[in-house]
Amino acid sequence: MSEGIDAKALRSLLKRWQRGEIDERSVHEEAERIWASKDEWPVYPDTDPESIPMDVLEQLDVLNHQLIIPADIPAMLAFLDTPLGEEQRGWEEWERYWQGVDIDARRSALMHNPYYST
Repeated sequence: MSEGIDAKALRSLLKRWQRGEIDERSVHEEAERIWASKDEWPVYPDTDPESIPMDVLEQLDVLNHQLIIPADIPAMLAFLDTPLGEEQRGWEEWERYWQGVDIDARRSALMHNPYYST
């Protein structure tokens, strides 16, 4: 969708993780590789369709710090599938999803996973 960000490739990456073909470390490394492929990324307003794959990539690039797990994949895929012209609604649903995540419980659940230790 945007300069260097292929939403289809992000979907494929997320689906591979969802199916257990790759782990969180592989997802993170791929996101870092994509992120590092550009010297500078533009900033898009939430109303721009380009903002959606950009944010998903940003989240995957810091997934161990954001405590992103496979349970978040359906929300990420739904966000990537936001129809053109409905970006504001997509962002509202995306933000509502993250507000509903119990980060303290997730942090406790991931406490013994060294990859998520921050």
